[in-house]
Amino acid sequence: MSPTHAPPELTPQRLGRIRTLLLRWYDEHEQHFPWRGARDPYLALVAAVCAQQTQMSRVLEIYARWTEAFPTLEACAAASRAEVLRVWGRAGYPRRAVHLHETSRICVEEHGGALPRDQEALLALPGIGPFTMAIVSSFGFGDDAAAVDTNIIRVIGRVVCGDLQPATETPRATIDALADQLMRPGTAARWNPTLMDYGGRVCTPRPHCDECVVSHLCAARPRFAAGEVAEPVRAQGAFAGSDRDWRGRLMQELRDRDDGHGGSNSGGGGGSTVSSLLGTVASTRAERARARRLLNTLVSEGLAWVEGERCGLGAAPR
Repeated sequence: MSPTHAPPELTPQRLGRIRTLLLRWYDEHEQHFPWRGARDPYLALVAAVCAQQTQMSRVLEIYARWTEAFPTLEACAAASRAEVLRVWGRAGYPRRAVHLHETSRICVEEHGGALPRDQEALLALPGIGPFTMAIVSSFGFGDDAAAVDTNIIRVIGRVVCGDLQPATETPRATIDALADQLMRPGTAARWNPTLMDYGGRVCTPRPHCDECVVSHLCAARPRFAAGEVAEPVRAQGAFAGSDRDWRGRLMQELRDRDDGHGGSNSGGGGGSTVSSLLGTVASTRAERARARRLLNTLVSEGLAWVEGERCGLGAAPR
């Protein structure tokens, strides 16, 4: 945080003006994503999971592909593990597809075929953390729950706390408390996307302060005006040649080799041989050892199976 380590006082007057001006901006710049106005908890869940660690331009593509294949929670629950992984494709972090599948099956078996409305019950489901819970609650049920993502952290940390790079400077507990305080009761379905979109279009990593409707209320504005800059958040390491790259290549091979005939309770068909799989992605002994190690991690995460010399996508066939 800034040297004071305490945000400026958020008076009722300042709070009201921030809310009013940002909501007015949203009314003029609203982006119409299919899950925002659907009031469908399942669609809100799919969107939130697709958005985890993924740019919005790709979220729409993944969301459309998933909802075409599994338009309802029941359809997702009835699919096999291999089927959901094939549909997820190369979207990255395939564990998200497994979480969607596991959550759907739990809801069918334990919650009457629907996502629970209770927020603690939502948080108990696989892959649902505070942000995903807030999206399901606000977009799916119309309930109050303050969502906090990277964009929202940036907006709140700058406007209220005066920090230039809130992702590394503002304590998360402070952000969470302010997110709850800023949201006017009964407005979560509008307020959450307001802050998300504002952080994505105006209060970006390099902010457009000249376009900001709350610049006169922003605690960070004088620092930016004086020439200070936000230190960039440390970027993720290079993808090419990384373990993530190798895991992706293994997953692609497993998808390509899957016969696609597994039933709702089966895995990925007959699979293929481990030696054949490793031989396709690796050419040296060291590479084969690395590929085998990473295949083992895919198995431990429920993304692949190995039985003896056979392997395949998803869960092992029964």
